[in-house]
Amino acid sequence: MGKAVIMIEQTGSPIRRHHSQRETLIGLSLNRIGRVAQVPDTLQTRGMIAKVRHLVRVVTELRELSRRRFEGLAGYARTPEIVLYVEEIEWYATCDERLIGLLVRDRIDHDFGWIILGRDERLRFRAIDVNGSLPSPEAARQQLFERIKEQYERPDEDYHQGDSPGPPTDFFKPIVAPERLNPLFKILISEPRYSPARGLIEAMMRFYEDTDGNFVEQFQTTAFDARIWELYLFATFVELGYAPVTDLAVPDFLFSSPFGSVGVEATSVNPPNVGDVKPPNDKTELIAYMENYVPIKLARVLRRKLGKKKPYWDAAEMQGIPFIIAVQDFHSPGAMRMIPSAMTEYVFGVRHSLDDGGRRIEWINEHVWENSRERSGFFNFPNAENISAVIVNAQGTLPKFIAWDTSRNSVTGECAWCERVLHAASVIRTIQCRSRSCTRCMNPAIRKPG
Repeated sequence: MGKAVIMIEQTGSPIRRHHSQRETLIGLSLNRIGRVAQVPDTLQTRGMIAKVRHLVRVVTELRELSRRRFEGLAGYARTPEIVLYVEEIEWYATCDERLIGLLVRDRIDHDFGWIILGRDERLRFRAIDVNGSLPSPEAARQQLFERIKEQYERPDEDYHQGDSPGPPTDFFKPIVAPERLNPLFKILISEPRYSPARGLIEAMMRFYEDTDGNFVEQFQTTAFDARIWELYLFATFVELGYAPVTDLAVPDFLFSSPFGSVGVEATSVNPPNVGDVKPPNDKTELIAYMENYVPIKLARVLRRKLGKKKPYWDAAEMQGIPFIIAVQDFHSPGAMRMIPSAMTEYVFGVRHSLDDGGRRIEWINEHVWENSRERSGFFNFPNAENISAVIVNAQGTLPKFIAWDTSRNSVTGECAWCERVLHAASVIRTIQCRSRSCTRCMNPAIRKPG
């Protein structure tokens, strides 16, 4: 059986109809009113369904998810310890991503099982149905598909678990006056090409705990870039198998896993309040800019973190735990492309270069740009021994969220199901797409009938 399937139910009889319709029903594993069959999602199958569409209904459509897509939608629901006992093999979702199914293998007993995730009161994916001790992945997959069909027929309220007080977190609903909204935030919430990013951030925000109480306001206004960097770090560590520890204001994150914990403080280099120093076009001037101006900007944000009156590493929750500072550079458009080399030189105080075809290594005493000076070698500063690492990533920006989501058309913003339904509307007309991040699904004028 193919990994993507359509579940169909026979609703009418082929009696007194052309014999080819009965043969088509038999080919679809039906030929009895009320029988439900699972068929591969292929063009041939869709053609057969279209031929007898007056005799069948599509119960639901299942498609296989990539691991990346699953992590973006529901990886935040996974407790880190589960990986010690269970191996995830395959991931599936209904066409509207209302339900997600996992095929799993028990690492101890070596048998198979499945897990179904639905959204709770705060729209977070959580387990709603589980089974195990099945002899083969084929048996587990068959049972998973059958149970997804049964669960899909239930209302959303049946997935609620009664332990999630408060409304869902919403990063996208403006809470400030329109004139205060960040221009990039306006683009994110309005342009169809950013719908993949909206979809991933929407899934993430259901699990994100705003311990400072000002995340949403800053995300929408003055600190949009910095907050995107925090969301990027949150998603990255979750995908690496960590889970965030909540109710902790300092540092920004405390992540735990079966293999250890780590504290992470996110910070960023922001544009200057007065004036704007843009990267020069001249090659010689650009090299000087990267070797001096950029490291000076990085040095100042790192030294502020190092010189806090109440050091992060003295917090009770941080005792015996590695502490990391994660830095992104937003001081000018495209500045993050310079951060790997500039940060490497600054934190170690060492520069590697090529001189007449040979490698040259030199110590850096200080970085100088006009009237600004900063001593190099961050890891040699007092108290820097408490910093386990400094993290940078030139791709930790908004476009990365679009690249992460491969299941949507980055131009139209339509989900994969809506793209297919345009070519087979008569086949799947009975399904309503409920994806909250698909531009077509969220347009009331063109939403499919339920």
